[in-house]
Amino acid sequence: MLYEDNYPINFGLTEGTSKAYQIEQQISYTVDDYQYHNEIKTEVRVTVEQKTPLNYVFSIQLLNQWQLKNDGVDAVDMSMAELRKKLLIETDLQGKIQQVVNLSEIKDHWLEIRPAIARKYANHGQLKEMINDAVLLLYTDGGLNRAIQSSYLYQAILPGLLEQNFSKERQYAFNGHREIPNAIGQTALPFKTKVSLADCDEVQHSCTIKIEGEIDRDNFDQDSVTEMFSELLEVYNLNAHVEGFHLESYEYGSDGMPLQSSQLTQYAIESVLMYRNSCILIPLNN
Repeated sequence: MLYEDNYPINFGLTEGTSKAYQIEQQISYTVDDYQYHNEIKTEVRVTVEQKTPLNYVFSIQLLNQWQLKNDGVDAVDMSMAELRKKLLIETDLQGKIQQVVNLSEIKDHWLEIRPAIARKYANHGQLKEMINDAVLLLYTDGGLNRAIQSSYLYQAILPGLLEQNFSKERQYAFNGHREIPNAIGQTALPFKTKVSLADCDEVQHSCTIKIEGEIDRDNFDQDSVTEMFSELLEVYNLNAHVEGFHLESYEYGSDGMPLQSSQLTQYAIESVLMYRNSCILIPLNN
């Protein structure tokens, strides 16, 4: 039970700290009569490479990846995962992702694997377009940074919750936000969130932080969603009202690295769309 007036969450990361994790993601959606489900298991090693008075640099090394679906778009994702074998990510002192600092090395690696990728997808025009869109992120200012910042996988590791101060005066909570880009077609789905300290053990230097989110109606383009599905389904005056929620939970240990984390986003349009994305991080034997 929380009883102190203030809980500063600053257990302290140190250079050289390294942990391995498994991240399991399940994605399901139904659009009209089409159904999709995929499961992705990713093993990563996270290392604190650098700590300065202003920021951190983490390396996130992809150790292994498996997924249930390996055709079409999902096959492209697996092929392009080679470019994420090792990312160096700079964060602020709260652990919030700022930028990928080894972008030039990733570009060089793309040039190395491009001939094999080109041969593999030579006769798949639509998939080649998807690859081109993915590569464009490397050459668009801030493109890769934005993709990493919105990724459930990297959010599971670096949600940006370090060095927060939870006070009794604010009921150990503060307001935040989470946006899901391209959640419905090209339309982003924003959530207003409440970030709460659920538990803190100052002796063991551990804590649990929970996040609850509801759709931010003031910043959500409902009209674009209605128009898109009205045209897609050829239904005049379609009721495309979107309902949904977003949940997160993070447990930290004394070294400031996550012990476990979970994310769940779910939203739907009655009789038209259902989407669910869950992401769970657990430690591997280090």
